[in-house]
Amino acid sequence: MSASTTVTLQDRKMFVARWMRAPLEVASVTPSGAELCRSMAAGAGAAPGRRVVELGPGTGPITAALLAAGTRPEDLLLIERDSAFAARLESGFPKTVVARADARYLGRVARAHGFEGCDAVVSGLPLIAMPLAAQTRIVSGAFSVLAPRGVFVQFTYGPFAPLNPELARRLRLTGRRRSWIVRNLPPASVWVYRRAY
Repeated sequence: MSASTTVTLQDRKMFVARWMRAPLEVASVTPSGAELCRSMAAGAGAAPGRRVVELGPGTGPITAALLAAGTRPEDLLLIERDSAFAARLESGFPKTVVARADARYLGRVARAHGFEGCDAVVSGLPLIAMPLAAQTRIVSGAFSVLAPRGVFVQFTYGPFAPLNPELARRLRLTGRRRSWIVRNLPPASVWVYRRAY
């Protein structure tokens, strides 16, 4: 797989199969569209020298957008729990760091791979559908490894913010909608969260 964000028929079939097996763990029935992926990469400030952790990369369309924006493969840690998706990432993006792990253990995984103090955490996980306890572990784990000015980038298909407002308050985070991608299937919003200073 190249750094192109083109989604193949094989990617679509894999997503449908994985979504049918675990609909609450796979964010969508289809991979993210190119415009959404580019907006996620821009929200992360993807560029040479910036280190990024991606959660739930699936078949890698956002991964490809991060690489196309200049992130070096060795500066990209992909955390994917699904073994079929992880195998696909390892073969498609061989120079990236792929960790077959649960995002709830993000802090531990990132530190083990030398990604503490990273610049961005980009999430393709369906956080809004998760119990608050799981959301809390993932988001607090992200901010435990982010540099002081690091960002957490999350997309959502709903009209509301993708993080529970109480969680954002508790962790002292500010969030703003970066973009609304109408042409994505389904339409999606990209949100960027930072520590409130």
